[in-house]
Amino acid sequence: MSALLVPINLAPLLFIGAYPSAKWIALLSVMGMLANVPILIIERGFSAALSFAHLIFWLPLVSILFTRPPFLGGVTGVYENFLVALLIVNTISLVFDIREAIKWLRGGRDIA
Repeated sequence: MSALLVPINLAPLLFIGAYPSAKWIALLSVMGMLANVPILIIERGFSAALSFAHLIFWLPLVSILFTRPPFLGGVTGVYENFLVALLIVNTISLVFDIREAIKWLRGGRDIA
């Protein structure tokens, strides 16, 4: 899944300057990944704790993409198609993240 999540969440950086919303989309999408770096270092591997950074940053991102089309005014073409793909991929990821967060809160703290 990382092979898809990393590139699609870094791609908004390519649109900064072209669309006013791109800086906010990029901030939320990239921070959802960057916030996991300390967790990876501390845990020394992948754990269910990684889901919390996604929930903190990607829930607002997905909410904006789904409910605030005026915020994305003037979006067309490649950027519009990209945002649809980002919405789909991160929504699917969040479904798994919610499950992983619940698992972690219940004591499932194994490292993969």
